[in-house]
Amino acid sequence: MTDAVAPHDVDSADWWDHRPVFSATDKGSRITGLAPGRAPGGLTPRLLVSALLTFTTWAAVTLLGSVSLGCTTSAGCVAGVGAGWLIGGALVVGYLALYVTVGLAEHARGRLGQRRAASLSYLAPLLAGITVGAGAGAAVAAGSDPAEGMRQALDGVPGTEATLISAVVAVLAALWGLTVAARLPSALRHARERQQRIERLRRDGRRYAGRLQLGGIRFWLHNDPELDVVVTYDSPAGRHEVPARMRSSPDRVPKNGSRVVVFTDPRNAVHIELDRDAQPAFEPEQRYTPSE
Repeated sequence: MTDAVAPHDVDSADWWDHRPVFSATDKGSRITGLAPGRAPGGLTPRLLVSALLTFTTWAAVTLLGSVSLGCTTSAGCVAGVGAGWLIGGALVVGYLALYVTVGLAEHARGRLGQRRAASLSYLAPLLAGITVGAGAGAAVAAGSDPAEGMRQALDGVPGTEATLISAVVAVLAALWGLTVAARLPSALRHARERQQRIERLRRDGRRYAGRLQLGGIRFWLHNDPELDVVVTYDSPAGRHEVPARMRSSPDRVPKNGSRVVVFTDPRNAVHIELDRDAQPAFEPEQRYTPSE
């Protein structure tokens, strides 16, 4: 068995800072990474608090937007303040909602090591907040008799536009949110299982020195290229070729023939990493930058 040198330990705990990321099984946003020395991630109090803040802020901004919409129709304003104040409040809270959501998305991506799980983790509270806020806004716009107000909105009675629009937004967000909620548990489980496998292979797997052969670009995801690659390595059983996918940023696509580390186990699980000790060189950034 030929042992490759383990990657350098670095200060960054963000798996994306160690790109490129390889997977012999997954594609697209399901490709999972784990920074060297980092334990597999999962739901944490910080993630749950951020999700609660995301839900609250989006519910608030949607409710303010729904109420301010009612102030611009012939039904009049049911709030005790002017439409300008409501719109201003919605803009301020909307900025806060975006700030909180971006923070949740970044923390989830770094913690879970997977873009799919991270996107579902912030979409679930976001859509839940929009559903609650728009539903409450529709109820407020419908007046003291919500059933009658909704009936008038469906009949197209002038002045009920805010009720109808808010109700439609609530229903669409609820339907989308249910889809996200149904997919979220399996995405979290998948991300954690992949990270646990990476940790196990790094700790207990057999390590071999391999070479990287670049293939064509499959697509760009968020301007980051994903390529078909083939990794070759020698073991006591002979020479092996492993087809895989590689995700990186345009400035960190390693040159063809770069050295990699291949981790395997008796169950034929495979994990691939760039060999940092080999001081890898990278292709010119413009070669893998998507054209406008």
